[in-house]
Amino acid sequence: MGKSLADMSDEVYRYNLEKGWEPDPDRTFGDECALLHSEVSEALEAYRTWRFEDMTNTLYNNPIADLPKPEGVGSEFADILVRLLHYARTHDIDLEFEFDRKMDYNRLRQYRHGGKLL
Repeated sequence: MGKSLADMSDEVYRYNLEKGWEPDPDRTFGDECALLHSEVSEALEAYRTWRFEDMTNTLYNNPIADLPKPEGVGSEFADILVRLLHYARTHDIDLEFEFDRKMDYNRLRQYRHGGKLL
């Protein structure tokens, strides 16, 4: 059985406390949105460069540990999730509840609602 989003959020938050990223009284909600956006942009750049190929073992090695630096769309998606979990925990947002609530609402929507192409 995998970790719950709440467990993952707590793990990310503890890591950020340990590494000095929390608390950060100077970080604004706008900063958080921009940082989430930057991770999405990095995922797009990884896709443009490598498509969905995992480049972890081919590019970099970490001089501090015997682990390669994760590279590729999957790694960037993980970065998005890590930041999202961090900020949700910081602002006491229950992502599991919000996910369920949003999916319950989305199930009521019409097929391809909105009619937009992109």
